[in-house]
This record gives sequence, C-alpha cells and structure tokens, in this order.
Amino acid sequence: MIEISNAELALLSILGEKPRHAYDLEKVIEDRNIRNWTDLGFSSIYRILTNLEKKGLLKGKITPPEGRGPARKVYQLTEKGKFAWQNSVLSHLANPDRKYSSFLLALDNLARIPKEDALFALKKYLNDQIEINACLSSSFSDHPMKDDFYIQAFFSYILEQQKSEIDWLRSFIEIFKKHTSGV
Repeated sequence: MIEISNAELALLSILGEKPRHAYDLEKVIEDRNIRNWTDLGFSSIYRILTNLEKKGLLKGKITPPEGRGPARKVYQLTEKGKFAWQNSVLSHLANPDRKYSSFLLALDNLARIPKEDALFALKKYLNDQIEINACLSSSFSDHPMKDDFYIQAFFSYILEQQKSEIDWLRSFIEIFKKHTSGV
C-alpha cells in the first residue's frame, strides 16, 4: 500500500471530484477551510502535486490559456491514484490518527505553573476554540452543499468535537479557579 500523508489525501480528495489546476485547488482549500483540519500549507501545494505525480497517483496536462491567462497544468487522478485515495480513506475511517496532544502534556504539568499564567493560557485556548467554532459554523451554513448528507456528517462531527472542547474548557476553568483559590 502506498503511504499517503494527510495533505496528499486532501489534494487527492479534491482532485477526485474533478480535474483542477493548482490555483483552483487553493481556492477550494480556502473556501472549505481545509487548513483548519489538515496540515496543507499554501506553499506546499505545488511540491505535493509534483510528488503525487511522481508516485503515479496524478497525471498533469498543460492546458492552453483561457483568454489572456497563462497556460495551466491541470491534474487528475490516475487509476492508481483512485485506488490509493480509496484505500487511504478507508484506512483513516477504520484507524484514525490518535496523535498525542500537546494539551494533555501541558495539563500534566499544570500544577507547577503559576495560577494566573495557567488561567490566561486556558482562557486563550477557550477563546480560540470559540472563534474556530464560529468559523466552522459559518463555513457550514455558507457551504453550497450543506444539505448533502456527507457534508452534514463532516460538519456535525467537527462541530460536536468543538462544542465538547468548549464545554469542557469552560467547566475546567471554573473548577481550576476553585481548586487553586487558596494557592
């Protein structure tokens, strides 16, 4: 089985919808806020496309310019690419990455951090999560395919995770304040 990174899988997924050029890929990535849940950097798109092409998962074809624009290389999945994409999706569904959280490591060290500094950091994380949740909620409500079952599943999963994180943080901050009030 071919090893595929999350960033490669994201590009293969978009290209599985229809052939696209790099600029078009970037627009889809931005429109769908894909960078909120995968490690796909703007500057790495061309490098990843080149690597996927070398692996035989994509085929690129230079297309004539539209109007005055430049000629563009349009990429599409090969049969090998479709197979690798499908296997990777199924593998991630059955065995999602359970990366070790830096947040858990920080919680393990919380007792040795000054209370006010810890509260500041926890509140910052809470506010960041609230902001991300609002962004994702907006992305979902503005999504052109928001009535699609699979889009709903994707957003409901990620929004429920965010909601749980926000609820836990709010609760923990209050407990932490009480627990450390005499410290």
